[in-house]
Amino acid sequence: MPLYDLIVENIWFFPFLISLVLLIVSVVKEPRRFRNALLLMLSILCFALWILLLSRNTEYETLIALTISGSVLFLVLIVPLLLIYDSFLMIKREGFSLSSLLAAMFAIFIFLGESALFFYLTTDLPAHLTWASILLLLTGYTVFYISFVFLAFMFYSTGIRFLPRRVDFDYIVVLGCGLLNGDQVSRLLGDRLDKAYKVFDRSMSACKIITSGGQGPDETISEAEAMKQYLVEKHGVSPKDIILEDKSVNTMENLKNSQAIIQKRGGRQFTAIVSSGYHIMRANIYAQRLNFPAVGIGAHTALYYWPSAMIREYAALVKYYWRPYFLTLIIIGVILTYITAAVH
Repeated sequence: MPLYDLIVENIWFFPFLISLVLLIVSVVKEPRRFRNALLLMLSILCFALWILLLSRNTEYETLIALTISGSVLFLVLIVPLLLIYDSFLMIKREGFSLSSLLAAMFAIFIFLGESALFFYLTTDLPAHLTWASILLLLTGYTVFYISFVFLAFMFYSTGIRFLPRRVDFDYIVVLGCGLLNGDQVSRLLGDRLDKAYKVFDRSMSACKIITSGGQGPDETISEAEAMKQYLVEKHGVSPKDIILEDKSVNTMENLKNSQAIIQKRGGRQFTAIVSSGYHIMRANIYAQRLNFPAVGIGAHTALYYWPSAMIREYAALVKYYWRPYFLTLIIIGVILTYITAAVH
């Protein structure tokens, strides 16, 4: 086989190899980075394209093509349907609200983008690019990019819970969330506190629990105080082992204020950050930005609550990283639009 044909046939092997090497290096360096999830998704995508191209004109071509296209079609159809189903569950269990509709709205967004791309690829459009075809392609690839990063985000948030972690902490920071009736710990917050107590109880070192959360306009006491009462009354934790951080109003302030308390106390500072499983990724990213060497530990969250919660977390991270996020979106959208139009 001529060298040129060999290179063309294996053109996707090189992106696969590069992304795989970067993934291995990144995991070895820091297994809790979000970029690991993106590199994993990219490696899988490049591998699938390489195998698909490599199988051309072989007896396995049809089988491999059907397997890959079938998997893609399954994801294309099942993800929006599952998101819509989750919205029904949210409305049934949590009541009708914008939060309950988030999953369904995201599903419609994905479906419209998929439909735009499918329409372009299956319709006999003019060979030259028109504004209509450019709009269809950009819409499709925008949704593809957003969905791709969202799936990586979901894999990361799920997988990080199973990474090994130390068990000898000096501090356990519990991130607060809203109270019920102004002074009662919600089920979601209770799950976080129960998880924090397990970590506290199993720690090989004597440690302190920092309950972090300020007082909202509709709350009669601070979240930190309500969390302390819960730990004392339900789990019998000594008040001497609980430190209140009752000034913060968001996740970044939770971590910044708790870090200041820990640094002021001095000594060894091995720290665990406990929050809901879907929230740990954002907490980890913020901690890294603050140079706060802490381990994120996710608490149990009801399965039906995950999709809507993940969408909110995803939106918060997009807002936080909006410059690189949208710059990458524009670059990828333009490149893929050009390639697809040229091939089509």
